[in-house]
Amino acid sequence: MNNNTNSSRADPTFYLTTELATGIVLTILSPVTVISNALLLFTIFKDPLKCFRTSPTYFIVALALVDLITGIFIEPFFIMARLVRYITWSTRRVSEPYKTLSSLGGMFSYVGLNASFLLVLGLIVSQFIAITYPHRYRVIVTTRRVLACVILSCVYFTGFILLQYVGVPLATLNKVDLHLHSTLITVLLISSSLLLLVSFHKFAETSRRITTQNSETRYARGGHESKNRRNRISQRQFTIVTLILSGILIVCSLPHIVFVHLRLYMKQETLQERLDLFAFVIIGDEMMFVKVALDAFIYAWRLAKYRRSLKIVLGCNANQVNPDATEIRTMDNFTFQQPKSESTSTTIVQNETFRR
Repeated sequence: MNNNTNSSRADPTFYLTTELATGIVLTILSPVTVISNALLLFTIFKDPLKCFRTSPTYFIVALALVDLITGIFIEPFFIMARLVRYITWSTRRVSEPYKTLSSLGGMFSYVGLNASFLLVLGLIVSQFIAITYPHRYRVIVTTRRVLACVILSCVYFTGFILLQYVGVPLATLNKVDLHLHSTLITVLLISSSLLLLVSFHKFAETSRRITTQNSETRYARGGHESKNRRNRISQRQFTIVTLILSGILIVCSLPHIVFVHLRLYMKQETLQERLDLFAFVIIGDEMMFVKVALDAFIYAWRLAKYRRSLKIVLGCNANQVNPDATEIRTMDNFTFQQPKSESTSTTIVQNETFRR
């Protein structure tokens, strides 16, 4: 601990206990995140049902890679730093090599997890186009544009985080990041999610009416209509997954945004106040790691084709590769006339780099 007057009167118990608790939680989340996202990426790579060959799949792959890197590198680095602070019972910066590892983890998390916000936003926009302008979808949402969004997002945030090494004040970077990235992108996520939800319900109502009016024709067409039915189910599932991912990302990011606002703008006269508020910032950060761990389970929960593909890849359903088996369900009351888009991603903001 610091030896000044304020430090001698400060009780770091809450702060250091928070460091310990969040470090223990990360030791559980890290392997879960790694295994689940490794399986997701492997399943997409193998693609036994040929259902992931769409442009938005690159958004999914990029988000899964961010989650995987988070579980392999970022979370272990933070675990070490947090546990060392608790064991030494010190509120100071950790010593080497933990200081360097923590800084690297913060930089990786900043680039990847901030970029993941834009990637989720890209998923929402692509799905909005899919159900609102289905006939223009293939022209607007192309593989080249999706890859450009992924690359530009990573390049932009990498350049931004490196500004601290060319003389830009850290306090300025903190505020710009908070308002331009964390807050603004979250507002865009909320707005775009609401637009997608409204469009989804409007299209669903129209589809119900069309399906009811043409029910006899649908049954007369047999196999052709069954394929359209599977496409409608897949599109519906993917839209729901996109909305769930966006909703969880928004909910998990709000505590982080609120606590960082308080930390930057609320007057903190004593060390005790700074330590207590910083403990809440750590808790807000932890919510983002929880979100990362949940992503792959959301795919398995809502996407039937991902579950089937995963079973085939793991050898649990090796003799049954018929993509039609699990797609025909009673929930199909919708008529989507758009190419299939399967699976989804994930994300998050972690400002560990800027915290001290």
